[in-house]
Amino acid sequence: MSLREFLVLLLVCTIWGLHFIVMKVTISNTAPPLFYAAIRMTIVMVLLAPFLRIHRGQMKYVLGAGLGFGALNYAFMFPALKFVTASAAAVMIELYVPFSIILSIAFLGERIGARRIFGIIIAFAGAVIIATAKPDEVAGPQFLFGIGLMVCGAFSEAMGAFFVKKVSGVKPMELLSWCAVVGTVVLWPLSLTLETNHLDAFTPDNRVNFGLALLYSSLLVSIVAHGSYYWLLQRLPLSVVASTGLMTTVVAVSASAILLREPMSPAFILGGIMTLAGVALILLRAKSKSAVTIATEKTT
Repeated sequence: MSLREFLVLLLVCTIWGLHFIVMKVTISNTAPPLFYAAIRMTIVMVLLAPFLRIHRGQMKYVLGAGLGFGALNYAFMFPALKFVTASAAAVMIELYVPFSIILSIAFLGERIGARRIFGIIIAFAGAVIIATAKPDEVAGPQFLFGIGLMVCGAFSEAMGAFFVKKVSGVKPMELLSWCAVVGTVVLWPLSLTLETNHLDAFTPDNRVNFGLALLYSSLLVSIVAHGSYYWLLQRLPLSVVASTGLMTTVVAVSASAILLREPMSPAFILGGIMTLAGVALILLRAKSKSAVTIATEKTT
């Protein structure tokens, strides 16, 4: 890996990691979560409109990927951040890796060895420890509910990865543009049905912060980070790029402790280490290209 590639990898992980801080602050203080997600995906849809292409015979897989990556993951993850800490969210979303492996076993016929089975068990055991630990007052009384939403978000990302694996002949930016379309179509009805006070995000006290959050989510995360991520995939072994998920979580947890002053309880530290260790073991044992591919497609 060259210095340039390492710096790009570090940039991607930093942008994705800090996004958990941006989302947590915005959802807690500025805007309804689904409304925030819907506007974000609308902006991305407009920016990527030139990449929209109809791919005959592939659209059911493309739309399935969009449902997992552009709609359901945000429908669960953004509301979850009202109830959990940013650090807990960053760890729990990593469950998409073992979920991806489980789906690949169930529907793609992939075979895995004992070590990766052990990694899956360790990852989920760590998640259980985090979920059942007594939450600090910073998380709120509905911490366990928020953890459940994050697990659903992780499974949605795994579902999206499963459909990406089925897609053939679709360029990354074309796929990302369809994810934005599906996200826009799904998230707006959910927000308008389930949320109120949407215009509070545009009050004088909130609109600057909300605008900056949207720019961060839409431009830096969806365009810069994802574009750089695909650039890395074209230049580096997939096993190397797979580390972005773990590095992103480290950045997110560190930033949560420093910027948001989120306390790290012994139970959270133990559960976090177990979850990330399990994920690392899964990725290290992903010998085939297909196994790594399904585990490394990621979105935040």
